[in-house]
Amino acid sequence: MRAWVLVVVLAGLFVVGAAPPSVAAGNEVMRVSGAGGGTLGPEWKPFDGDPVRFEIEGTASDPLRPTGTFHVVHRKPDGRLLAEFRGRLTSLKVVDEVAVATGVIETAEHPELDLEMVGKPVSFTVYDDGAQDRIGWMWGFFNAPVEPLQGTAPGFALTEGGFQVEDGAAPARTAAAVDLTTAAERGTAVAAVIEGPREPVRVQLAGIVPPGGDPTQVRGRFRLAERTATVEGELTCLATGGPVAMATGVVTTSTDPARVGQPVSFAVKDGRTDRISWLTGWAAESIVDCRSVVPAHAPRYGGVVVRS
Repeated sequence: MRAWVLVVVLAGLFVVGAAPPSVAAGNEVMRVSGAGGGTLGPEWKPFDGDPVRFEIEGTASDPLRPTGTFHVVHRKPDGRLLAEFRGRLTSLKVVDEVAVATGVIETAEHPELDLEMVGKPVSFTVYDDGAQDRIGWMWGFFNAPVEPLQGTAPGFALTEGGFQVEDGAAPARTAAAVDLTTAAERGTAVAAVIEGPREPVRVQLAGIVPPGGDPTQVRGRFRLAERTATVEGELTCLATGGPVAMATGVVTTSTDPARVGQPVSFAVKDGRTDRISWLTGWAAESIVDCRSVVPAHAPRYGGVVVRS
């Protein structure tokens, strides 16, 4: 098993009432395009050594009304077809170099799998690194819960081909510099003071999965301070892929007692522009372990460190 490590050093201002990740801002056209694959490693048992390939072509100005298709091929090492399926995209959200797309399977061949694939939902998370792109996926035909605009971390590094991801927006301003290296070594989360035109949202998050552990063995905590309430809690799942991480947790204390016991999820990106998004159970959003939306919001001060 791989070891996953995440440290987030964050304090971000996000304008209350601004468009959430599920709503397009303006008429920017988001795109994901390309094809690539590689060989599954031992963490993918019983598919260790199997070659896989992905093709995705999609565009959207409204994340919930994309146009585009996907095509996945999974073979055995001797070339035998395990599964091949195609379908149409049903949601697509792109921010910077990260895209999350969902779709539904329309045609499928799976001579070695006794499954019902046609009509099942799928999800892809694509990270456009330039040098070595990454992808993550969830398959509804294996009973993975797939929600619009949600994906897991892009944990699979492509060894051939690649993807181009474009969000169609102007480059965001990079957050003010912080000493993230020292914080990462200490495994701590630190907040910075931020200003903005309306109410701020402040996020602190730190977690680690020990070597040999699985995502649910994460140790860590989070704090989310909004205008209406502040919550704190324990992380329950953490998955990373390159500089992108998806984490989930449960609230243990809050200034609003009704939020205690509620789930939350976070998506973070340690990239050209640090980004974070979150979903909350008290907003009636669907939350599943190690799944979230595209990291979308850039902090005014503070930043993110992700280590896989």
